[in-house]
Amino acid sequence: MMTPHARKRFFLIFVSVCVLLFAGGILAGYLSRGDAICSDRKPPKSQMDLGLGQIEYKCQNGQVVTK
Repeated sequence: MMTPHARKRFFLIFVSVCVLLFAGGILAGYLSRGDAICSDRKPPKSQMDLGLGQIEYKCQNGQVVTK
């Protein structure tokens, strides 16, 4: 059985780890917001699902990108 002090310490560490992971995810999303799919840095004009998580993007300059 955990003592009240040990339980409090566990939850404090658990919440701290959760907050750090959340903040890391927010930071990673913020830093990658400028990543463009197309080389001309414009949004794609169409997209098509190829299945199994692959998507084909057709860019405004004629480029085709598969991610």
